Amino acid sequence: MAQTIDDFRAALITFAERVQRVRAHIHNEEATKVALVLPFIGILGYDDRDPTEVAAEHAADFSEKYRNRVDYAVLRDLQPVIAVECKSLGNGKKDDRGQLKSYFNASKTVKLGVLTDGIVYEFFVDSQEPNMMDDDPFLVVDFEKVAKAQITETVIAGLYDFTKSRFDPDTISEHARRSITHRAFFDYLSEQFLGPSVEFTRFLLKENDIKHVRLNALDGYRAIAKSAFDDVFTANVLKRLDITTAPPKAAPRTESEPVALVEPAVAEKEAVTTEGELRAFEAVRRRLAYLAAGRDDLFEAISRVAYRDYQGKMAVFYVQERKGRLMDIIEARDGTIRFNLADGGEGGPVTELPALDARLRALFERRVSGQ
Repeated sequence: MAQTIDDFRAALITFAERVQRVRAHIHNEEATKVALVLPFIGILGYDDRDPTEVAAEHAADFSEKYRNRVDYAVLRDLQPVIAVECKSLGNGKKDDRGQLKSYFNASKTVKLGVLTDGIVYEFFVDSQEPNMMDDDPFLVVDFEKVAKAQITETVIAGLYDFTKSRFDPDTISEHARRSITHRAFFDYLSEQFLGPSVEFTRFLLKENDIKHVRLNALDGYRAIAKSAFDDVFTANVLKRLDITTAPPKAAPRTESEPVALVEPAVAEKEAVTTEGELRAFEAVRRRLAYLAAGRDDLFEAISRVAYRDYQGKMAVFYVQERKGRLMDIIEARDGTIRFNLADGGEGGPVTELPALDARLRALFERRVSGQ
């Protein structure tokens, strides 16, 4: 029975957790192969105990004088189709692309080259010229990042296509070209997301039939494009997290968090949560969604961000008010909102939430990890 992509995804995550658990006990290339590389080949569905399917120290020679070998070759009908070259864990300075290239060039049936240290896997094809391995990988997978849920569905789907039941040597180069194009589009759109260029803004204006825009007005339209990007991103993230704009409920007090004692004669008035505070709280959650890009664990954690209102301020926190404190929202009498981050940093409260981006993400990461 063929492995489903859901089963494959689960196997990748389990493998990533294994990598984190055993990496400190791996001290040479042989241990890297046995503890990490062979299990990964197994995840792809190939039997490393069958030498007719996975051959160790496989040779592809131009002649008796020039012998080219790779650590493992995945075979189909006894012909190599995938070449895997290993280096020892942590030996990032060593580059074995030359050896992999030589084997790739010598073996006419090889269509996919893999270079790995057991944690980072680089995948190569011959997208430019047959049997001439590209200089740069079309796909890179870092299992240290996978263990932190930093892997996209596109990458998972790409790896899934390398599994035994799906791998097609005849179409892998076209698959790689699509991946290279996807990465180029991703990089370009990421740049535009951070700051739309004049050319991209002109494209948006043309697509929306907005004509006769003067040159000195383009900066204003670039700002509009940036705002639209932010809103599209935020809307999709909130939809994924099922975060609505409806007023959230305040977190209830728990017995583990004592209530401050006051004299009855000067007892503090009950806090009234204002619409401004609620809007500010939702703005914080939206900003966290924006800052959590690429981190599924942080996305999921946003749903556990809550508030407790006090007279004069609203405390925003992750799970527990004291241990998970993120910031205080302070509303002045004139309705002005200020955000005071609870990271002990300098600067005091600010009125513009994006000014806290770097500090807020760092603090949120610490709170989610329990630090």
